[in-house]
Amino acid sequence: MAKKANKSNADSIVLDVTKSSETLDKLIQDSDIVISLLPYTLHPKIAEKCIRLKTNMVTASYATPEMKQLHNAAVEAGITIINEVGLDPGIDHLLAMECFDQVVTNGGKITSFVSYCGGLPAPENADNPLRYKFSWNPRGVLLNTVAGAKWIENGEVKEIASNGSLMDNPIEVPFLYGYNLEGYPNRDSTVYRDIYGISSAKTVIRGTLR
Repeated sequence: MAKKANKSNADSIVLDVTKSSETLDKLIQDSDIVISLLPYTLHPKIAEKCIRLKTNMVTASYATPEMKQLHNAAVEAGITIINEVGLDPGIDHLLAMECFDQVVTNGGKITSFVSYCGGLPAPENADNPLRYKFSWNPRGVLLNTVAGAKWIENGEVKEIASNGSLMDNPIEVPFLYGYNLEGYPNRDSTVYRDIYGISSAKTVIRGTLR
């Protein structure tokens, strides 16, 4: 991509972050910010180096327990590490907060929040077995289909166990007429009522569109 762009402000290097520790340290130290698009399991390793070398970091992945454990260390180092700023999670968070602010500013309150995101390709580009557009590791998509889910619907907490039952419980998504779309609750949506500050909401669902 750097070569194709033919720009003097872009360089590329091939690096195995699990082996080339000294080279990685040098790259992080010489950078103002690290944007990690590695598999989420490798983020803590990069974050630890960013903390030690006092370099800010951004990821598009969910804030895992392993990343959350590094919070205090990042604060003490005086750096910022931001997770969940990709497409989903990320852009959906920003649009949601913008919507909530507008509602509250105009004297309203949030009674329901339902958000669906999905990588739906144009028909001519639906060229993989799942007919799905991968902008990240396909393994993550597949793992999510056998994971559990938890959400709030009409004031009641609902849950699907992590045994493959998720795909047997699709939610009809009729807002785009002409498309046979289904939605699946994504991970634990219940935590976002507090994160978003929408305690008045009786329904909170963050889902994936298929």
